[in-house]
Amino acid sequence: MRTELHFHLLPGVDDGPADDREAIELARLAVEDGTRRIVTTPHVRLVDVEAVAGMTDRLGALLGEAGVDLELRPGGELSPDDVGVLDDVQLERLAHGPPDSRWLLLEAPLFSRTRALDSAAEELHDRGFEVLIGHPERSPNTPDSAIRGLVADGAVLQLNASSLTGAHGGEARRRAVALARSGLPFLLASDAHSPARPPQLTPAARVLIAAGIAEDAVSAAVDLLPEAILSDGLGAARGPRGAAAAHGGRSRLGQRERAASPLARAAEVFLDRRRGT
Repeated sequence: MRTELHFHLLPGVDDGPADDREAIELARLAVEDGTRRIVTTPHVRLVDVEAVAGMTDRLGALLGEAGVDLELRPGGELSPDDVGVLDDVQLERLAHGPPDSRWLLLEAPLFSRTRALDSAAEELHDRGFEVLIGHPERSPNTPDSAIRGLVADGAVLQLNASSLTGAHGGEARRRAVALARSGLPFLLASDAHSPARPPQLTPAARVLIAAGIAEDAVSAAVDLLPEAILSDGLGAARGPRGAAAAHGGRSRLGQRERAASPLARAAEVFLDRRRGT
């Protein structure tokens, strides 16, 4: 089951869908892209943590009534500044994975006046949670050395599909490709916010293949690891599937990419609906 671990689908709570209609349209786009399960990840600073599960259940019921075959799980996107504000019970409400390997989505900061990513990750680790690092390629204040240090401490990287398709500019795209090539454990997520900033896992996978990333590594990042770490914890991304070669020859999918590259280029025109969060 293709699973999205970073997706702003709850309506009217952050900079995601404005209302139910838009959320249902965005969910339909996810299904069309091949996704069957989404973890809803509103910005934690903008939502009542205790209400996320109920809001997710409500939206799931609406999707069922609308004929959208999509499973939803509650979660959240923590900023580094959120970590010290929430207690352990609130963090547990947002966490995933088995009892002995709980993890949280922690975004690499997009702006300068934010707590350092490594400091927030260290606190979460001390409190018993592993860390999935959201969109490190988009964080100008997080150097590659810090990213490697976090991975050495057990973190896994979540690259944005929208970065690979060019929605966040050339530097984010270049850095995303470089991280995918680095051999560090990574997976892809759309970080979708609206029909104007939609799910893009399929075109992003084509971008990686066109960049020379081995098909088995791309398949793991898109189709295997998100589901695996949701049930088994981040260790699944550091095991055999997560250790798939980040380099390699072109596969038949890579050959198809040359014919399909206009789709990937067309995806680059999508603009962030708001400030780019």
